[in-house]
Amino acid sequence: MKKFLLSILLLGITINLYSQKIQLDSLESFINQLMEDFEVTGLSIGIVKNDSIIYSKGFGTRKINENLPVNENTIFGIGSISKSFAALTLGILVDEGKIKWDDRVRDYLPYFELYDPYVTEDFTIRDLLTHRSGLKEISGGTLWYHSELSRNDIIKRLKYLEPISGFREKPAYQNVMYLVAGEIVSAVTGTSWDDFLKKRVFNKLGMKNSTSISSVRESNKNLAFPHVRNENFKKVLVNQEKGDNLAAAGFIYSSANEMISYMRLLLNDGVFERDTLISKKTIEEIFKPQIIYPIEGSPFGNEFTSYGFGWWVTPKNNSKLIEHNGGIDGMHAKLFMLKDLNIGVIILTNISQEPAAFLLKAKLLEQIFEDKSLDFYETVKGYRDRRVSQAPKIKTRIKNTTPSVDLNNFTGIYTDKMYGNISIKLLNKEELEISFSHSSIFKGRLKHWHFDTFQIDWYDIRVPSGYLTFNFNSNRDVLGITFDQESLLDVDFSEINVLKN
Repeated sequence: MKKFLLSILLLGITINLYSQKIQLDSLESFINQLMEDFEVTGLSIGIVKNDSIIYSKGFGTRKINENLPVNENTIFGIGSISKSFAALTLGILVDEGKIKWDDRVRDYLPYFELYDPYVTEDFTIRDLLTHRSGLKEISGGTLWYHSELSRNDIIKRLKYLEPISGFREKPAYQNVMYLVAGEIVSAVTGTSWDDFLKKRVFNKLGMKNSTSISSVRESNKNLAFPHVRNENFKKVLVNQEKGDNLAAAGFIYSSANEMISYMRLLLNDGVFERDTLISKKTIEEIFKPQIIYPIEGSPFGNEFTSYGFGWWVTPKNNSKLIEHNGGIDGMHAKLFMLKDLNIGVIILTNISQEPAAFLLKAKLLEQIFEDKSLDFYETVKGYRDRRVSQAPKIKTRIKNTTPSVDLNNFTGIYTDKMYGNISIKLLNKEELEISFSHSSIFKGRLKHWHFDTFQIDWYDIRVPSGYLTFNFNSNRDVLGITFDQESLLDVDFSEINVLKN
């Protein structure tokens, strides 16, 4: 009875137990205020309870300044929630006896190689899914971000990523390892991960508009467009990330309605509409805490969380909160489930750099658990407003300096053994231009800052301005370059070690 009463408190909805009439005014009022305060372009939400849809609706627009309303069937990028689908497809193969969680990756992908030969030979599927490779957070991001490299090309370059901790010593969140996980599915089944996902998951769940293939996504007329904030914190439209080379880690597109079907499957221990897609035993293994993460400054009052297979698993008010976030250029998503209460929520937005989805999740949890400590709205809004009003940080500049050599001496081809060639050419008498061979987004103008340091004015708004310093030997020959560049959501520039050819 207690769990039932708690479920009724979902979203502050009052339910007549006899008529099952649901009053949703309070929810919609909250969402409308949220969208106004944080200038959210579009939002879609779906809620499932006891295997039934209790709420599904869209708000706002798919594209700024155009009358293209969002509804419950609008497809958004779900980002890293895609990782849970990668784990699910592997779980299906476990059920079929085709793989085991502790099988070695090399048994299926002989070309898989990491920095350390011992780690390479002992690395298992379980290691892939639990972020315990020893690499730093989001290592290898530049390999795939707006990259022309194929999935196999990316995997073959992982051997250049240097670890920062011992193998299986501590967790560090990754994307590239979930790419590897998807390719294991491909190797075992003889088909692409995308085709297997569509046939064995999407089609079974009626998720006809969900896809991991960019060309299919772009053909959907009910597609949300991505938006980011520029340096003046104004909303601007950006192009969709292609993302095919990292689909299993972060590039599924889906809708609130179709993600509800996915949550129903998971909450029902692998059964959907009386059809068993995956066993209860395997679902339990996917949701089981596999590795512990410490939490610093968590607003939810937990000192730690854990990671299963593609899911964060956190104790909350005597329940187990199962969730994952997803973020790509101009899109942000949240999915969370309380399995013991049989509740699942999906929130999809088409703007980056806004805490709207987080605040909506917090509000739902506040009302589910009757816990006022989860009311962060004014605190977060205040922090956000202060951030908007702050001037961007600028590197200290020493005025009246000049480069130590002529600009022509800086030009040429530079190489990073992992990322490939980086070209620097003369743009005009005072400026240079940099471009990465494997990724079109990393191209920009180099303006002299001081001494041999140049400011990088990247042409794409999604990459914040950074700095580049040329390094010399004792003969004043240019040896290479060092980046002082703010890392992106999934890209760490400190991994780049560039030498001149």
